[in-house]
Amino acid sequence: MLSYRHAFHAGNHADILKHSCLTLILASLLKKDKAFTLFDTHGGGGLYQLDYEGLVHTGEAEEGILKILDYIEKEKPPESLLPYLNLVQKYVEKGLYPGSPEISRTMMRSQDKLFVAELHNTEIEVLRGNMEQPVARTTNSLGKAGPSITICHENGFSMLSSSLPPLVKRGLILMDPSYETESDYQNPIKALSLAAKKWETAIIALWYPLLTHRTQQLDNMLCQIAEGFSLACRHNGDRKVITAELLVNSPAGEQASTRLYGSGMMILNCPYMLEEQLQTNLPYLVSSLSPQQGSWKIQQW
Repeated sequence: MLSYRHAFHAGNHADILKHSCLTLILASLLKKDKAFTLFDTHGGGGLYQLDYEGLVHTGEAEEGILKILDYIEKEKPPESLLPYLNLVQKYVEKGLYPGSPEISRTMMRSQDKLFVAELHNTEIEVLRGNMEQPVARTTNSLGKAGPSITICHENGFSMLSSSLPPLVKRGLILMDPSYETESDYQNPIKALSLAAKKWETAIIALWYPLLTHRTQQLDNMLCQIAEGFSLACRHNGDRKVITAELLVNSPAGEQASTRLYGSGMMILNCPYMLEEQLQTNLPYLVSSLSPQQGSWKIQQW
């Protein structure tokens, strides 16, 4: 099923969690001069218009990124949230919101390699246009030499299985399926178990939705991924796994049965200090987005 279009949801609370985590992980990788590889398995369009009719209709950006950017005028954000907010604000001023491929392209350097997969026939053309060329060495949005970019019109799970381990073995896998079908809760288990075996040093960041009617499938997915990762890395010492969740509504709330009440990020091979940064960022996000009904949680696995 390929009905999901992220243009209707760009800049919502789920994007804020996902992309603020992404910028922190990229910042961690950028601390060393050594090159790294990033696989983005579900790239979407890469860049979104905030005045797009569908997004205006849902109001998700208005209740998400635009709400936060208003809030920072009243309450200073934590230092660890500034890399995300400063980057995004430059786009919002132009009426845009950057997706994960654009955020990565903006932050990565000429020695780094970015691989982005998108299966949707319409979205892949939008993505190519926004990233300039299907395979290119580009200049990023800040005027610096950007990474080598490879855009793949295929299933992101297939891209991973055929591309790992990469030549440049330092890096990140970012995965955020649409979770429209049962298979979207099964495919990450297989894909990430294989990735943990083939590319043991990779940081893996998996986004997931919080939906009351999918609680059992989600719990099963997270448990199996954590178990598979532990088995794959059992000869390489302790490797940190956390989940970080941002809720904007109560799971027991009136709308929670049919709508996304929050989302989470599962981080495998969690970078140094990321958990501490999230412990600072998440309370601020709750205060700015949903102080009455919101909550947050970080769990070690």
